[in-house]
Amino acid sequence: MIKYLAGAATASGDTVKTSLGTITLPAGAKQIIGVWCMAHGGAGDTTLENVSGILELESPDVNLQPCQIPLEPLAVLTSGMASIPNKVWPMNVAVTTGVRVTGYVTMDQALAINPSCRFGLVVEV
Repeated sequence: MIKYLAGAATASGDTVKTSLGTITLPAGAKQIIGVWCMAHGGAGDTTLENVSGILELESPDVNLQPCQIPLEPLAVLTSGMASIPNKVWPMNVAVTTGVRVTGYVTMDQALAINPSCRFGLVVEV
């Protein structure tokens, strides 16, 4: 069986490493088979505020380091909202119940208008 897990949306439009929170894997978890991250800037972004960055995963329970994934850049063509679409990157990491994985994002450029991110894991149980 496969479970899709998601963290909470977090304000994250800065160029410093920002925690997106921690996901604790459910009972019976066997391996992480995918990871995704969604990032967006709110209405009013301009052509000067393109959305791109790096997702990093860390865990005190399983060796994920270094795990840095570039978010696919999105150019803002007019004034409005910009959002990086969800893409699941494949992984193959053996895990057990209760493993904790924290996601971090560092944006390439600071976003001023309601920026947020969320990350998630695809887990085989």
